[in-house]
Amino acid sequence: MRTPLKHFLKYLFPLFLFLFLETSWAQNPGDMPLRQVIAQAQDLIGKGDFAGASPFLDELEIRFQDEKDPQVEKILQQFGFVRGIGYLQSFAKEGDQDYLGRAAKAFGFFAEQFPTDPKAVMAMQKRTDCLRALHEWKEAARVIETLLDKNQPYRKQILKRSELLSLFFGRAQCYHIEQDWVKGEPAFRSLLQFADAAKDEDRAAYAVSCLTEMFVQTKRIDEVFPLLPRLSGDTPARYDLRLNVNLMQGAEQLSQAERHVEASLFYSLTMTTEEIQSFYTERQKRLQNELSRLEQFLALRGAGLPSRRLEILKEKSNDLAMRLTNANGSLKLVNDTPSFTTTLRWRKSDNFQSTQRDWEAFWGFYWLYKDFPDHDSVENFIYAAFASANKVKHREKSIELGEEYLANKTWKKFRADVTFIMANAYREQAEKLQAISASLQMSMTTVGKERAAQTKEQSEQYFARFFALCDDFLEIMPEHKYARDFVGMMGSVYFARKRFDKLLEKFAGYENGKMNPRKGYVNKKEFLNSPAMPTAHYMSGLALLASGKFDEAKPLLGAVVGVNMEGMPLAEGALSSFEDTNSQESEGAE
Repeated sequence: MRTPLKHFLKYLFPLFLFLFLETSWAQNPGDMPLRQVIAQAQDLIGKGDFAGASPFLDELEIRFQDEKDPQVEKILQQFGFVRGIGYLQSFAKEGDQDYLGRAAKAFGFFAEQFPTDPKAVMAMQKRTDCLRALHEWKEAARVIETLLDKNQPYRKQILKRSELLSLFFGRAQCYHIEQDWVKGEPAFRSLLQFADAAKDEDRAAYAVSCLTEMFVQTKRIDEVFPLLPRLSGDTPARYDLRLNVNLMQGAEQLSQAERHVEASLFYSLTMTTEEIQSFYTERQKRLQNELSRLEQFLALRGAGLPSRRLEILKEKSNDLAMRLTNANGSLKLVNDTPSFTTTLRWRKSDNFQSTQRDWEAFWGFYWLYKDFPDHDSVENFIYAAFASANKVKHREKSIELGEEYLANKTWKKFRADVTFIMANAYREQAEKLQAISASLQMSMTTVGKERAAQTKEQSEQYFARFFALCDDFLEIMPEHKYARDFVGMMGSVYFARKRFDKLLEKFAGYENGKMNPRKGYVNKKEFLNSPAMPTAHYMSGLALLASGKFDEAKPLLGAVVGVNMEGMPLAEGALSSFEDTNSQESEGAE
């Protein structure tokens, strides 16, 4: 039941009533008599506790919402702005975003009902802050456009440059989040111009960030280059997740167009997911600590502060709470977004290769493999690092990575290439050490002879590893195209070392002067269709000839040239010509 106006006006402002009222702080304002509601509201407002006054102000609006009397409207007008501030204070204290919604509604109601009030513009500004914190971007943009419209009365009332800059920033943010490039482009450019004039580097950097994303998304990549120098500073805008994703996308667009040097500029500016997470985590902690310290100070000393000082500090508390909410939102977005760090580092390393920056490419791939050993693409990482190590002739890392690859039996995609390269590397190193050992053996000193023996031993170890790799490959993949090359390499090494007996045993099963049909590559069922079969026959025949066993050599060499011992053609399926085989073997030995 509504209270008559005369009674409302009778009890509204007399402060002497405070001395006689018996109030219960726990009592619901809806259950209080009007004079008690008024008294409580007045008392709390006088103390600067707008948050505490909000429920009582809400109750007054409910009781007189249908009242058309001008005096009542004037009274409600006096309380309207304060009610929104009260909700902001409640939000700052409790962190409940429901209060933000109430504040936005209260400010909106006040500005709509009392557009000529001096505080109407401020109410609309604070409403936009609440809406942005609630991620109601479209409505926030609409309100800001109204405030900035030169045909509306509000723009003339906004005299402070800082307030205008905040509005330009808020508008740009709304269109940026919504990816509304049509409305966004003029908003971004206006923000950049105004921020530059105000020498606000953070806001200017944000405008550049918005323009960069827009140019990437609309395939206007060449318009980004003039902006890149402005993204090199350490500003909050640099840590925007979307900016960094778009820088990476822009780099990819350039790479696909084979503009690799230009792509490197984009990659160099792109931050990893972890760097962005770290920034917002620290920002969140810092803002939370600032807000907590300020709230503690107000709780302990607030009652004794001058009213204006108290008002300023509570406004600062509201601002910190808003910024903390935004930081929490940014951190949550980063945490909820799959990391793009591995993709970024992979593409950067790949781009290094494309620009002949081979050492940077190697270390990029190497640390990608080391840092992400459990990644789904780790086999690709280690192979890229291995291949790059060979390209820059970093033998130590090449061997390290190659052995790690081969040790993992589940990795098969590049096993043939890795084994072939590793076998060649061990062979070359073994032959080099063998030559060094031979030269040291001419030394007349004890130290020289000891070094010769050590070098020879190491050489033998490398040879042993070389043969082991070749054998493993031929056992696993006898029909692979590289099989011929492995047999050719082994044959070349045996001949160079004059180890014909070992060759014959391994290739043809020839041992103790007899052919064992159950041993040797040429006698294995799995080896029948191997491209290495001609090379194995040829090498075995040559080894027998070199050993003076001419008759024994005939069947093996005959298999190569396509005739049997009596000079008749071999059966269909006999192996290719001597010339073909010799050519293949030579290619494999290179």
